Amino acid sequence: MAKKQITGDDGKIYTAKEKKPFYKRVWFWILVVIAVAIVGSQMGGNDDSGAKDTSEKTMETKKSSSSKKSEAELKDSYKVGETATYKGYSFKVNSVKFWAGDDMDTPDSGKQYVIVNVTITNKSDEKQDYNPYDFKLNADGNSTDFDEILMNDEYSKDALHDGTLDKDATVSGNLVGQASKDAKLKLQYQTSFWNDKTVDVTLN
Repeated sequence: MAKKQITGDDGKIYTAKEKKPFYKRVWFWILVVIAVAIVGSQMGGNDDSGAKDTSEKTMETKKSSSSKKSEAELKDSYKVGETATYKGYSFKVNSVKFWAGDDMDTPDSGKQYVIVNVTITNKSDEKQDYNPYDFKLNADGNSTDFDEILMNDEYSKDALHDGTLDKDATVSGNLVGQASKDAKLKLQYQTSFWNDKTVDVTLN
């Protein structure tokens, strides 16, 4: 430390040690370095977190956009042989047969059996459930379940049941309903239990 001479009140001269300013002391700069390091690490952590949040939001936005695009690309109506895809759930009506029945299987008066063969494919990255009750037979605006059970082996052996499909897995089967012979028919797939949106396939 530097020495400094000071004249006292009694007129005598005293020698005093002059203290260094705090900013010239070693401990001060050590504290500064530590503080800067702490602040820098926190800012870096926040930047990583921010980047992660931004990345997650970007992924969610892409998924949402993809979902909306899928919905927007759905047509008002499909034909037999055309494939409709909704949120990774893909289905196609392969064929439609009309049957008057026999001694074992008899439809209601004035009606005939409508046998619709469909193929369902899971195009999503997750498992997808399927159920014949997701489909309706719409006859002149009246929608009913495909819930007919036939004894005839030709149609009953390939009946579509419920199940779960892995990614890219496929299942095919028959849906059987009843309708008047002159009715305008559509198959309707209900996209969700929570809304009335359907994907329609013209059957005749």
